[in-house]
Amino acid sequence: MSLLLSSRERCIRAIEHDDVDRVPLVFRARSEVVKALMDRLGLTKYEDLLRAFHIDIRFAPGIPLRGGYLPEGVEIKEGPYGPAFTVGYKGSFEVRKDIWGVKSIWAPDHTYTYTFIEHPLKSIDVKDYQWPDVVEESIDSVIKYCKVYGEHYLIYGGIIHLFEIAWQLTGFNEFLKLMYTRPDLVNEILDGLDRIRFKQAKLLIEAGVDVIVDGDDVGAQTTMIVSPNLWRRFLKPRYKRLADLCHRHGVYFFFHSDGWIEPIIPDLVEIGVDILNPIQPECMDPAKIKENYGDKLCLEGTISVQRTLPFGSVEDVVNEVKDRIVKLGPTGFILGPTHAIQPDTPIENVTALYKAAIKYGRFKR
Repeated sequence: MSLLLSSRERCIRAIEHDDVDRVPLVFRARSEVVKALMDRLGLTKYEDLLRAFHIDIRFAPGIPLRGGYLPEGVEIKEGPYGPAFTVGYKGSFEVRKDIWGVKSIWAPDHTYTYTFIEHPLKSIDVKDYQWPDVVEESIDSVIKYCKVYGEHYLIYGGIIHLFEIAWQLTGFNEFLKLMYTRPDLVNEILDGLDRIRFKQAKLLIEAGVDVIVDGDDVGAQTTMIVSPNLWRRFLKPRYKRLADLCHRHGVYFFFHSDGWIEPIIPDLVEIGVDILNPIQPECMDPAKIKENYGDKLCLEGTISVQRTLPFGSVEDVVNEVKDRIVKLGPTGFILGPTHAIQPDTPIENVTALYKAAIKYGRFKR
């Protein structure tokens, strides 16, 4: 006889490699996709969309930042890694400055298309840098969210990135050089970010989230963008410290990196990562990762937002879902897109993903 689990129970069992009644599901999409889906399905509330797709995970409100290089009273725009505001234009391209002091130029009529053009620590000494402050009182909204949804769903809570914001402060090439020539400066930058990340994580844990979501893109399509040795020297100890904090409080630690990161997966297991995302299939074979690490990690994601969802047919999407369920299930796996589903993705493909997951992802316990 099969036993129907709650979404929360289903996710916890999957993370713990226990029996599940079906593969748990997660949803990530750009706002344009969400609107198109809700219009297509005749829905008015985002929560109704999640329930229509049988999504088992909820994302708590983040712990925001203030200060830094974001003046009060400005119109807030989307920045690469935080709130930003318009500082001018170059022709038809809008120039924005974010809370970190990083400037980027944004293409008109394109969603989330930008290029970095100015990095604050190229002209400011780190001793004079204005670090943003954590808005500690925002914990109240997270507590309220966890009370509403925490009984039935697994709650994710996200914090700021470490490596990605660090190199934005100096410029990417410059940061890689500094890792060799000025390790003291690199550590000072990383420590400044880590203070913010830890404060956010502690507040989220106190508020009642189940999973701390951390991540840094250190993989390209076929190689790592920072050497494994440098990753181990500068980043690994800081991730371990965060994982230890999570585990002391009975909270799971989720780590994200796009791209090819096979050399450091054993390190991620060693420091205590519970959930690894997204296992990007263009870069790594999900079945191979499952075979090698599936007893130690819960794999999350794996459905291609780079290839299958935007450019495949409905049949392609269904086949990829079925393949993942067979090869990565029945447990130790949470199925979903490898990143936010992009606006050029056919709506039929998104609905096909979740319909197929429910149809083929059930198991007898």
